[in-house]
Formats: sequence, C-alpha cells, structure tokens
Amino acid sequence: MSKILKPDGLHGIAVTELSCELLLHIGRAAAQVLSRSCGRPPVFYVAHDPRRSADTLEAALCAGICSGGGNAVCLGTLSSAAAALLLSEEDADGGFVLTGDAGTYEISGLRMLTKDGLPMSEEQLSKIEAMMPGGIQIPPKSHRSCGVITRDDTAQKRYLQLLQKHNPNPRKKATIRVAVDCANGALSPLAKPLLTAYGMEALILSNEPDGTNINNDCGVTSMETLLEYVKKHKCAAGFAFDGNGERCIAVDERGELLDGDRLLAIFTSDLLRQKTLAKNGVAATVMTNLGFLRFAKSNGITVHITEPSPRFVQERIRNEGLSLGGERGGYLYFADMPASDGLCTALRICNLMHRTGKPLSQLAAVMEHAPQVSLTIRIAEKWREIWKNDTQIVDAIARCEEMLGTDGRILVRELSRDCVIQVLLEGRDFARINQYAMSVAETIRSRTGQSASA
Repeated sequence: MSKILKPDGLHGIAVTELSCELLLHIGRAAAQVLSRSCGRPPVFYVAHDPRRSADTLEAALCAGICSGGGNAVCLGTLSSAAAALLLSEEDADGGFVLTGDAGTYEISGLRMLTKDGLPMSEEQLSKIEAMMPGGIQIPPKSHRSCGVITRDDTAQKRYLQLLQKHNPNPRKKATIRVAVDCANGALSPLAKPLLTAYGMEALILSNEPDGTNINNDCGVTSMETLLEYVKKHKCAAGFAFDGNGERCIAVDERGELLDGDRLLAIFTSDLLRQKTLAKNGVAATVMTNLGFLRFAKSNGITVHITEPSPRFVQERIRNEGLSLGGERGGYLYFADMPASDGLCTALRICNLMHRTGKPLSQLAAVMEHAPQVSLTIRIAEKWREIWKNDTQIVDAIARCEEMLGTDGRILVRELSRDCVIQVLLEGRDFARINQYAMSVAETIRSRTGQSASA
C-alpha cells in the first residue's frame, strides 16, 4: 500500500510541504509506470486552480513527467471535475490537477487521475511510489527521449461543450435569475457563459482570482454574502462553489441554505418520480443528515452508506450501478459524470426548476432537514483508537443513544488525518441534542485530558 500517495490526493503548504522536488519525483515515476503499461510515451493532462503557487508547481510536475519520458499537456486553469471529464472523453493516458480545494491560497494539493477521469487506485499509486526515491531507481530519459510540454488553450471551451452534451438545452430556455459565487476559483471564467447559454440571467460573485483570494470570505466556506444577495436581488436560486469547482451548495429564493444532502434529496425525488432511479437506491456517507435517511425510508429508497469520503461515495455508485450519490459538503455524483462537478450540479438544479415549474424551496421540501450539532475534541496520540474501549466514554454514548431513542442519532468517530474525535448529534430539538453533545464531549475531554470545541 502506498505510504505517501493516496486516492484522495496530497495536500500541504505549497512549495514547502508540497514541494517542487516531490512533484518532480511523482511526475517522473508516473511517466515511467505508465510508459510500461501502454508501451509508448504516455500523455498526461495537467490542470490547476488559480492559486499563486500553480505555475511553480506545474513547472516541477511537468519537468518530472518529461524527464520520465512522458508528454505533458498543460490545460491551464481548470477544475479537477473538468479535467476528469476531458480525460473520460479524450485520448490522454492520465492526469494531474493542482488544487487546494476549499483551502486558502497557501495550501495546495495534487489529484492523480486515470485516463477515465477517476482517482488512481491504491494499486496504481503504489507502483508509482515504488519508483520514487527510496524505491526502484530508473534513470531519467536522455535528451533524445525526454518528453515535451505543450499548452492547450482550448480546454475550457471543450469542457463547456462536453457539459452541454451531458445536459441538453431545453427547447424553451429557462429565463430565471440566479446568483453564483465562484470562490475566486477555477470556475470563475466559466459559470456565466454556461448558464447564459441556457437562457439564464447569471449574476456572478467572487470571480476575479488574483492568486491569493481563492476561497477568501467567499464560496462554500463563507455563505453569508450569497444568502443575503439572493434575497436582495430577488434571485430564483443561488449557488456557491469551492476553489476547485467540485462542490456546490445552493440557496433557495427565500435565502435558505441547501447543503449537499438536500440537493441529493431533490435529485433523488425527481428520478423517483420519473421511475429512473437505478436499483431504487443512492449512495451517501455516515455523515448524511438524518432528515435524508427519513426521506429515503418513507419512499422505499435504499441508502448505501459509505465512510465519510466523497471517493467512497463515487466508488459505491460504480460498484452498485446506482444513478447518483452525494455528501452534505456539496459533492454530488451522477452516474454519467466521472467526478463531482459544482457547475454541472447547479445547471441540473436550474434545469429541474425549469422543467417542473417549481421554485427551489418547493423542490427542497421533499426532505425535512434535521438539526445537527458537531463538536470536536483533540486528543493525544496515545489515545488514538484506545478511547473506543474506555468504559466511561462508551457508557456516555450509550446513555445518549437511549435518551435519543428513535428521534435522533449520535455518531462518534476519530478523524483519520488528525488526533481528533468528532461528536455528531441529530434530532428534532436543537437545544436537547446540543445538551447531549456537550455532555458526551465533556466525558471524552475529561477522560483524555483534552478540550472540546465546536
């Protein structure tokens, strides 16, 4: 199993933690691995979001690809979903996307994609890591056989064309006003032309990236501005993306926030009405809102629960042959798309409003959103996993479950990347579940000697 490379990608402070040296080694190793499997110099698509570090990291990555005998096609500023869609429809052998997702500009990351636009598997990543320093050493290609770098200025245009191919324009255009917060990210130049092509009046916010303002008081991590904007400008809906353009959280015409769970309920309900919901099921994570689970149960829908990672939702959709799945943070996966795409999600919501003639608030009413309380407790390394066997912590959780009964639920889990325990409670009475959550968190804190925070 790969120790450094993971299907969810790498993340760190750009240039220092996610260093040029590391990216050069990854690019070289990936080119050497793929050249063996395809029997020729592999072609990699390379895209990035508009962070300041993008050019530096792209240069190092492309140098690695070429020194490993591969060819790099630089797509410019593009979301990981857009790169995935291009890969799935075109002839490249793999892809890299430099993005820090919803993080600030100092953070960057690396997504590694297959020729189908899917995240590389553990097996593929292990083969690549084996050829990095410390593993199998293969010398770089000489000046006679090194690869070349080309720049593709048409990638954004081709991506928009493919989105329209997957979302046929209705005969009667949807003349509605929508507000869109692009988070000063990868979708900044693309949201307006796409939505305008479908006849919408698109009012665009936070679409002037300068390399340092990505996700800065905007996008899915800061919804306050969009909530007020939608009401003030009498929009039919509002949509916020993250800097990478894969997440979408909506706002209805009344200014109410609709997270990924509520959007998933809208799409699921529509497919159910049309009798096109494959296997009569959807994929969701253990963090999915209790309100969605109640909605699914009342409609006879099977919910395939996964661990709390969008990647697992995507895998479950493919493995079970489902139509869609999602996650409350705004990741929505459709069977006909290779990745979660915020712009595609927004477009499909607008088209659904147009087709049904219903306002977004009415579409969202299919699901009652259950109040949630989430607390985190940082623990010492020595308490990792051990806390699960502590009698007092186990008893506190059991008492909470008993008091909640069928009106709510409690989920207590350790976050894999950090020494943190998360306590999540859901129920109909916010004051009640907040009290329960504080009680359980205090028990964990007292037993581990740490502090709790919201």
